[in-house]
Amino acid sequence: MPNTITKRYVDLPEGQLHVREVAGCEPAIVFLHQTACSAQSYDPLLAELALPNRLLALDTPGFGGSFDPEGWPSLEDYAAWLLAALDALGAERFHLFGHHTGSGLAMLLAARHPERVLSVMMAGAELMTPQERASFLDGLGEPLTPRADGSHLLENWNYAAHFNPGIDPELIHGEVLAMLRAWRARPQAYRAVAGCDTPALAPLIQAPVLLVTSPDDYFHAELDRARALFPTAPVATTGGGNFQPTADPHGVARAIERFLATL
Repeated sequence: MPNTITKRYVDLPEGQLHVREVAGCEPAIVFLHQTACSAQSYDPLLAELALPNRLLALDTPGFGGSFDPEGWPSLEDYAAWLLAALDALGAERFHLFGHHTGSGLAMLLAARHPERVLSVMMAGAELMTPQERASFLDGLGEPLTPRADGSHLLENWNYAAHFNPGIDPELIHGEVLAMLRAWRARPQAYRAVAGCDTPALAPLIQAPVLLVTSPDDYFHAELDRARALFPTAPVATTGGGNFQPTADPHGVARAIERFLATL
């Protein structure tokens, strides 16, 4: 039987943060999603995992059901909001699983709060150099804003399809829906990622690390960089391309279970 996923909100001073949860024991495993997905992208993985732990997938502010932040938040701001939500949820110590943008947030939380983070699992770890971050920021272009003729709908589809060849159209459909909801949040999150030197966080991380990669993932090319920064971290290879938790929940679940069994 797949796990039952429930949904709830956490009240923060800035607004409500949306959470998907599978009941279980502490310590919790916390899942942080990529841009522009929401925590819904973790539903297949949450249903698949055969662990006793409480599972918490959080919608980063601006995505899914969470509040929309104003201005240009930093990655530190996002991490602070997520940590406040975990405080409200009673998750004192926890394992972290981060996907793309979520990996940067996981590294930041682990580096800043080593007393709370038990392990860090990253699918497609984001470890851009300063030059790559500057180039990434320069290449963002204008946000895909809503247009009266609806042309932004097809433009979002073409964007998602271009970066995910061979992926099930139903997954592309889900990604496009997430992108349409988060049209303001995407540039906010990408600017936050570009503003954070994630490789500099690696030496500060005391918790055990798992690297999860897929040959068709955008950040697979940086796997050697991740291995150099985390030389003792095991590496798990799965399918799913840029959508590992959604497209290959079985492979990702088994990788998580094997890793946590070693701790």
